[in-house]
Amino acid sequence: MDKKINIVRLLLLAMLMSAPNLLIAQGIEFFHGTFEEAKTKAKLENKPLFIDVYTSWCGPCKMMAKKVFTQKEVGTYFNQNFICYKLQADDKEGKNRKIAYSYHVVAYPTLLWIDGKGELLHVAVGYQESDELIGEAKIVFDEDKRVGGAISKWNKGDRSFEVAKKYFAFDRNSKGEFNDFFNNLTEEQKLDSLTFSILTEVRLDTNSEVFKYVVKHRKDYQKIAYSFEISRTIDEKVEWDFETNYGTDKFETTINKYKKLGFEEAELYAKRVEYRSFLKESDFAGFEKSSNEFIEKFGDNYPDIYGTLIFDLYETDRTNFSVYSNPGRILEWIKVVKKQKKGASFEELLAYAIVGDKEKAKSVGKEIIDSLKGQAGAEPYVDYVEMVLGTIN
Repeated sequence: MDKKINIVRLLLLAMLMSAPNLLIAQGIEFFHGTFEEAKTKAKLENKPLFIDVYTSWCGPCKMMAKKVFTQKEVGTYFNQNFICYKLQADDKEGKNRKIAYSYHVVAYPTLLWIDGKGELLHVAVGYQESDELIGEAKIVFDEDKRVGGAISKWNKGDRSFEVAKKYFAFDRNSKGEFNDFFNNLTEEQKLDSLTFSILTEVRLDTNSEVFKYVVKHRKDYQKIAYSFEISRTIDEKVEWDFETNYGTDKFETTINKYKKLGFEEAELYAKRVEYRSFLKESDFAGFEKSSNEFIEKFGDNYPDIYGTLIFDLYETDRTNFSVYSNPGRILEWIKVVKKQKKGASFEELLAYAIVGDKEKAKSVGKEIIDSLKGQAGAEPYVDYVEMVLGTIN
C-alpha cells in the first residue's frame, strides 16, 4: 500500500516539475511585474523586451491573446529569444498610458520590442497571425530592417524613402517633420506609390497644405492604391473634419474647402454627418427625414448608400428605437442591397438584427459563416456574426 502511495507522489511531483515546460510549449510566457522590472530582467538576461500593448476593449488584442500567443511555435520562439510583457494602455492609474504614449502608440494591438535601456528596436501594429508575428520578431535582430535602425538613420540625416517609411510608421509625424520631407519631393515623387505608403502612416492636420494637396490629387492616388487605403488615408480624415465642424459656423467653410479641392463627395459627407447627428441624439424621427433626403439626393449615384445607413443605424444607441415610427423602412433598404449583392451579406444580417427578426438573422448568419469556411483570415468575421446574433433578444 505504501509503495502505491509513493508511486502516486512521485508521479504528482513529476507532473508539477514539468508544468512550467508545458506552459512554455503551449505559448508565450509573460513576465508578471512592473514595466521597470521587466526592463531590468531584459537587461540582465541580455534579451530584447517584447511588449504586447493592448486595451480592455480591443477585439483584435483579445484574439491575439487567445489564438496567437497560445500557439506552441510562437511560445517556443518568443520564450527563447525575448522577455515578454503585457501592457494595458487603458489602465485606471494612467501609468501604462504614459508608457504607451512615449512610444507613439496610437492603435491596438501595438507590438513593441525594446532593449534593456528602453530604446525602441522594432514595432508592429495590428493583428498578426503566428507566422507574421514570428517574421516581425526576427526583424528585431536585423539592424538594417528594424524600425529602430531607421530612427537612428533619420536622426543622422538620412532622408531616403526606405528610412522615411519606417521612421514615420513609428513617429507618425508627431514632430511635424513630414511636411518638410514632402515639400522637398518632386511632383513625380509626391504622386508615387511609395510616398503614398508613407502617407498611410502619418497624421496630417486637415488644414495643412500637404493634406490639401493629397485631397486635390485623390484621383491620382486612386490609380496606385487600394480603395481601403484611400479611405483610411484621405476619406476618413475628411469625414472627421466634417464631423468636428458640424453645428458650428465653420461647417459651410468646410464644405466649400473640399468643393474647391475637387472632393466630389463634399455634399454627401455634409448630409451624412447630419443624419448621424440625429442618430447620436436618438432622434429617430429626425433620422428618418434626413436619411430619406440623403437617399433621394445621392441614392442613384452611390449604390452603397443603403448598406451605409444600415451599418450606421446598427452601431448607434437604439435604447429609444421602439418609438421609431417606421422600422419597416429598413427592410425596404435591404431589398435594394440584396439586388446588389449575391448571397447573404452583413448588411442583411444587421438589418434583421435591428428589427429583431431573430430567425431570419440566424439564417443569414449561418449562410455567411458557411461561405467563410476554409478561407484564410475568416475568424474575425465569424466572431462578428456570432457577436451580432448574441445581441438579438
